[in-house]
Order: sequence, then C-alpha cells, then structure tokens
Amino acid sequence: METDITAWLDEALKDQNFERFEVKLGGETEKGDGFFGKLIFVTAEEVTKEGKPKKLDLVLKASKDNEAFREYMGNSAFENEIQVYEDVFTAFEAFQNKNKVITPFVAYPKCYKCLKLNKKEVLVLENLRSLGYELHEKKLCLNLNHTRMVLQEYAKLHAVSFALKDQNKKQFDILTGSLKDLMLDFLKTPSTTKNINRSIQAALESLKKRGDTHLYEKFGRISQGGASKTIEVFQTVDDQAVITHGDCWNNNFMFQYKNNDRTAPTAVKILDWQMCVLRSPACDLAMFLTLTSSRSAHLFDQLLKEYHDQLSEFLVQLGSSPDLFTFEDLLKHWKNFIIAGTIFAPLGFSFILAEKEDLPEFDEMKEGSNIGDFMDMPIPTGEAFYERLIPLIEYVDV
Repeated sequence: METDITAWLDEALKDQNFERFEVKLGGETEKGDGFFGKLIFVTAEEVTKEGKPKKLDLVLKASKDNEAFREYMGNSAFENEIQVYEDVFTAFEAFQNKNKVITPFVAYPKCYKCLKLNKKEVLVLENLRSLGYELHEKKLCLNLNHTRMVLQEYAKLHAVSFALKDQNKKQFDILTGSLKDLMLDFLKTPSTTKNINRSIQAALESLKKRGDTHLYEKFGRISQGGASKTIEVFQTVDDQAVITHGDCWNNNFMFQYKNNDRTAPTAVKILDWQMCVLRSPACDLAMFLTLTSSRSAHLFDQLLKEYHDQLSEFLVQLGSSPDLFTFEDLLKHWKNFIIAGTIFAPLGFSFILAEKEDLPEFDEMKEGSNIGDFMDMPIPTGEAFYERLIPLIEYVDV
C-alpha cells in the first residue's frame, strides 16, 4: 500500500512543486466513515533548495477494490465526484470570479488531483482536520447554528447553479449532462424498496404499540405509497432543477469552531459529492433537514424562508433575478420532497443510529448483490429514534 500511495502522490503533487518528498501515514477512517471508498490520511514533507520545510496534509480517497461493488455503483460514484471537482467546481469558481462575488461558494475541500487508474480512482484532497475542521457526532441532530450554516452554503450552491443555467445554458447542460443519478438508482433497487417499506411498517407498528394513535394514523397517511411515492418524487426533474449535493447527512459536513465552542461553528465544508445530480433544490433541503435536524421540525418553515432569502441575495450578486426560483416555487417543490424525506426517514434513522458493528461493509459485496442488500436494518428501539421521527410526523401537512 505504501508503494501505491507514494506513486499516487508523485503524480498528484507535480503541480505543487514537490519533488523529493517523504510520506508519513496518518491512519485510515474507521468502519462507517467511508462507505464508497477508503480514506487514507497522509502528510507529504520535504525541504526546499533554500532549506525551508514544506508540508501538505492530505486525504487520499481511494475507490474500493471489490469488483461487485465497482460494477454496481462504486465506479460510477467516483466518476461523478471526479466530474464535480474537475469540471463543475472549476466552472463555478470561474463564474463567481467573473461576477466578482465577495463571499463565493467554496464550501468543499480543495482537490489537488483526481487520478483515474486501472480499476482504481483516487482523489487527493486537503486534510480538513489539519485546518481545524471536525465531524459532528452523527447520532446527534444538528443544533440551529449548524443547520443554518449548512443551509447558507446550500443556498449559495443552488444560486450559482441557477445563475449559470440562466446566463450560460449551453455550459450548464454540458456540466450536468453526464452526471449519473445514483440516488434514484439506489431507491429503485428492489431490495431498497423492500427495506423502505419494511421500515415504514415497523415504525407504524411501534407507534401503535406506544399508544400514539394520532401519530400512528398520521404517519400512515404520510407514508401512503411508500417507496413508490419517494421514487416518483425523486425522478421528477423540471425546468427549475439545479446541481444538488444529494448526500445530506451528518457525516458529510465538517465544521470549524472558535475558542472550543462546539455550539456555534464558524465555517463548514461539504463532503462526498458522489451523489451530486440535477434535481430540485428542495431535495437537498428536505433530505438535509429530515436526516440531520428533525428535532427542529417546528422551525422548518422559518428555516426555508431564511434559506430562500440567502438564495435570492446571492442570485442578485451573480447578476440573475430571484424570480428564477421564487419562495412560492420553493414551497411547491418542498411539499413533495418533505413527504418523500419523511417516508425515507425510518430507514435513514436506522442507518444513522446503528452501532458501528452493525453498519454495512460494501467490501463484502458479491456478484449479483447491491447496496440495498446491505441496508436491511431494524429500526432502533431507543428513544433517539422517536425523538427524530415524531417531530417530522407532527410537522408534515397531509
């Protein structure tokens, strides 16, 4: 492995003027921290000709070797993410520079190089940990400070996409034309459909046993149609679709703090762009708020308004009209996606709240199997599950 890492860095760091560097391994992520690939932390160090030390702290995101996983989704996932870093973000940065945006959307790790090798893809990224960024505890809902910070960056992401589409439709279509809809592929998998419907039924039975008759009946109405309803919503792509993140759960955000105050982040970076696809902005919002912030569901309407104000303001900075996506448009899209998100929630919460040893390991995938086969997880029995689900049920209007 060390030989491979050195070869990858030799190729990746040519443009950084690293010539005779040493590699120090800093470990790998644990189970549950990298489902689509392996994350390897390394430091490249050398002394310049002038005798000055030079160092780069990096994360190597390498695709899995399992052939069945690569065939099913792994290869496509890395192709998507490579396209986002090489083409989409490059175009976004140039577009924002052209419009002289003061605080641009750059809430993603710097990528030094994307390597496409024989049955292996590697992204060489900056190590955000060395810059003081931290993952949030995945089992805990984000507080409002964290939630608002992510929504602000999503507003910028969606605004750049809307404005580029408005001002250069040809370029926008080229950027989005080959992005693969991996989330929809996942949802359509028969085993995933079965798991979503099973989780809904298990949640309903549990609510009934708890004596929550009103919540039981309301969730029955919300979840009518089950996985088929979620698929129907996700496969709707209209003229107001933009480039979305698509993978909106706790482990895909890293926050920076000041003075050890973990309640109020000062910056955020959005990770894992493999599910990036053309879809309504409401999809990112619904999945993000559902999976990370459901305990604040009573404030969702307020958060939507704040998001839209920021979206509108950024559209103006970019030289486009806020009328490209009015608040009424957002609410129309939101109505469908929040239902789809709530239908998915029991399975999503089961995954988020699972113990590490119970999480899926895609390295074990065999020919003919798929991700859905690894997601047959029972709903948790603890109160944390209901503390997330019940506010959603109470919020959704059906």
